[in-house]
Amino acid sequence: MAEDIESLVKSFAKDMDKVCADLRKARIEQNKKDAEKTKKDAKKDDKKKDDKKDPPVVTWALDPNKITKERTPEEQAAEVAAGRSWVCWSSHMAGSARHVIMKADGKVNWEPKKTLSDDFNDFKKSWGDVMKRYGLKNYKGGDGWADGDEFHLELPDSKMDKSDKRVGQCFEEYAKLTRKDGKAKNEKFETEYAKDLEKYLAPYAKKEEKK
Repeated sequence: MAEDIESLVKSFAKDMDKVCADLRKARIEQNKKDAEKTKKDAKKDDKKKDDKKDPPVVTWALDPNKITKERTPEEQAAEVAAGRSWVCWSSHMAGSARHVIMKADGKVNWEPKKTLSDDFNDFKKSWGDVMKRYGLKNYKGGDGWADGDEFHLELPDSKMDKSDKRVGQCFEEYAKLTRKDGKAKNEKFETEYAKDLEKYLAPYAKKEEKK
């Protein structure tokens, strides 16, 4: 499964390179046309207007960071505590999810909307089309671009069943991290999964009562 998801995401990234290259080419051509029109209008209006800058070169690649690959329950709990993940049954724990990284002019960039600017909506549509081409899902298990964890890609129906023992281990580790080790609480996670967390937090609540 790990080989499958990695090969699919690498192919996805390669196709998105072409998508972004085509968008950039079209935008540069449009900028040239706009510049020509601006020059003509400037002569008529006797006003000087600046030409638009060409967009950056945007490329994509499989994220090599270990934490974006297969995670242990302990690693997943740390991600939840840090507010970088929101469940204890992530596809990462099953080895069936990966992230991509975006670069603009060779530098890692986390602002696709700002970077792609006027082409962002066309980019999002193509993103969804390429995901579908390779049978990939977003972090919610759905289709297309998903705000919140945009660069996450996973296999269909790959989230772990909540009955899996690793899910319980993740909850247990999260409780330890946030109630014993001083890590910050993930309030959203605790509110949404209060019932699931209850038995893991109970031992720490009892200790507090005895103090």
